[in-house]
Amino acid sequence: MNSPKKINYELRPAKFVERKMLLTSLINVCGFYKKKFQYIGFGGTAFTDFKLFHKELHINKMISIEGGEIEKERFEFNKPFSFIKLEFGSSNTILPSLDLEKESIIWLDYDSAMSIDVFEDIAILFRKLPIGSVYLFTCNRQLKDRNTGKEYEIESFKNEFGSIIPFDIKTKDFTGTENFKTIRKMLSSHINSFIEERNQEGENLKFHQLFNFLYQENGGAKMYTYGGIIEKNDFDISELNLSDFDFIKKDIEPYIINIPNLTIKEADFVNINFNNEEDIISSKIVDETELKKYKKTYKYLPNYFDVRV
Repeated sequence: MNSPKKINYELRPAKFVERKMLLTSLINVCGFYKKKFQYIGFGGTAFTDFKLFHKELHINKMISIEGGEIEKERFEFNKPFSFIKLEFGSSNTILPSLDLEKESIIWLDYDSAMSIDVFEDIAILFRKLPIGSVYLFTCNRQLKDRNTGKEYEIESFKNEFGSIIPFDIKTKDFTGTENFKTIRKMLSSHINSFIEERNQEGENLKFHQLFNFLYQENGGAKMYTYGGIIEKNDFDISELNLSDFDFIKKDIEPYIINIPNLTIKEADFVNINFNNEEDIISSKIVDETELKKYKKTYKYLPNYFDVRV
């Protein structure tokens, strides 16, 4: 669950880019289904996702699950719209009480490392969510033992996650280059176990992966986001009209969000000369690496200004 005492989610550029990418694709999803979705997430005190998804996706039924040590009055005070319903407690406790048979966009943005609670939430959700529902998961991708602070060893990982762990787990699967693959494998396997249960009861469902993001704020936590949509097993995902978005990832390949380190003036210089990469690089103002980062993210980058009031 998110920790508003630690992080202001409105001031994280990589998170902002991820949020805008998700929004851009979800606009197409909502347009395809033409249904009234509900949004369930962790609002924190900023409610950034809630504000954005209401204004751009026109979602009016919104539920924010809030845990932690902050007083309820502060959440109520910061709630940007009266129709946002606040539910106080852990997601494991709150989710079973919600109407999960309604088409939903659910983003469980855990800012901590992956825990067993994540898989309990998946069990609750995927027993009920209907076709068209979107599930998004975010966590700190470092797989570290909470007791030692070091990368897991196989036995301690088994003790923490039991039968959920991959049968062929190896020590290298906890390392920085492999950890997100391990998380993805565990999430996908657990989700599919409940999809298969429903299919045995006569449904014809599949969880179609759409998102596989990696990002890190400057000097901050290394984060991983995985997500997709529940649809029929033979559903043609191209019907959602997402092919123009290079951040849509349907397999193990991640989309890495890298924020360019450019001044406003340098960004303007790139925009003016957008199709003249050789001229930009030869100017020695913007190097090739930063140029590539900028071209991949410029549509989604935030603009921060110092305004005196």
